[in-house]
Amino acid sequence: MKLLNLFFAIALLALSSIVGYSQTTPADAKQFSKDGLTFSYQPNWTLADDSNGDAQQVTFSRTDSDAQIRVFAHRGRITAEKLPQARKSFIDPYVESTVKQFIAMGARPDQSPESTDIGTTKAEGVLIKASLAGEPGAAKIYWALIGDRVVVLTYFGPDKELKKHQPEFDLIRSSLQIESKKPAAKPSPKP
Repeated sequence: MKLLNLFFAIALLALSSIVGYSQTTPADAKQFSKDGLTFSYQPNWTLADDSNGDAQQVTFSRTDSDAQIRVFAHRGRITAEKLPQARKSFIDPYVESTVKQFIAMGARPDQSPESTDIGTTKAEGVLIKASLAGEPGAAKIYWALIGDRVVVLTYFGPDKELKKHQPEFDLIRSSLQIESKKPAAKPSPKP
């Protein structure tokens, strides 16, 4: 019985070590930090920052892959009660636009609900699967209210590339945060 307990203790320790290791940020990871949006990413991805006054948009690509990762963070501050309105205003049209792109390329996309975590926040999403020229692929689109900003995270490409680069996507997804805006310091009254 003691041998069995020892075996389970060793197995539990090994499992917790594996889980702990898989959740650490790689030593060579870079940090993106701009206007309150922060996340880690692998340096072997090319970063294109197409941000403007309305939103931050950062797209990651590789020369050796058709996979792409896009981070979109709306600059407008909203409450949880206003998220359905934001979804109707720009998330649903973005999803529909992605479906139309697949159709324009000759595919017959299928949609199904998805969910994940972005940082520590539960995120809703949609999986759009399609086959282009006989090669299966997908667009995974997730959205959440993080802090008081709407974040949309997209991961798309051929299935084999998505599977291959899943750890790099997970690094961005799991490390993404919106830093809270600090209130301006009020001057103290003079006596």
